[in-house]
Amino acid sequence: MTAKTASSQNIQTSGTVRGRLIWVSLLAMSTAIAANLGLYAVVGYIFPHVAAWPGTSPTHVIVATIVYLLLATLVFAAVRRFSPRPVRHYLIVATVSLLFSIGPPISLGFGPGLPGVPPADAAIGITLGLMHIVSFAISVPIFIRMALD
Repeated sequence: MTAKTASSQNIQTSGTVRGRLIWVSLLAMSTAIAANLGLYAVVGYIFPHVAAWPGTSPTHVIVATIVYLLLATLVFAAVRRFSPRPVRHYLIVATVSLLFSIGPPISLGFGPGLPGVPPADAAIGITLGLMHIVSFAISVPIFIRMALD
């Protein structure tokens, strides 16, 4: 009888888990947006051409961070639901996703660029890549620490 009582206390409703995940997701997004805008401001001050490039603006930084972390939230929810070891599996998926997502911004700095947009240089590509790393460094620990039981 006591074992049954102890196990029933560990059951959470899906509404509680969903609400917690939404709250944690919004916290990760707002923190990553603040950090990425800070990085953008510092790099824009040191290298003004980074902030002047049409492919980067505070709006671009905010929207891109929200989109990437919204995808991260959905992946985290799936891993949490289906994985027997969600921390390990999410860390693996997030790291592989970081490696794939960091390629295009860095290659943008070394390639011909986007159609209709002036070519980016290495500083722009590295800055955009660093923003991915900052978002990863902020969001992964937040998800693992705060969204798991």
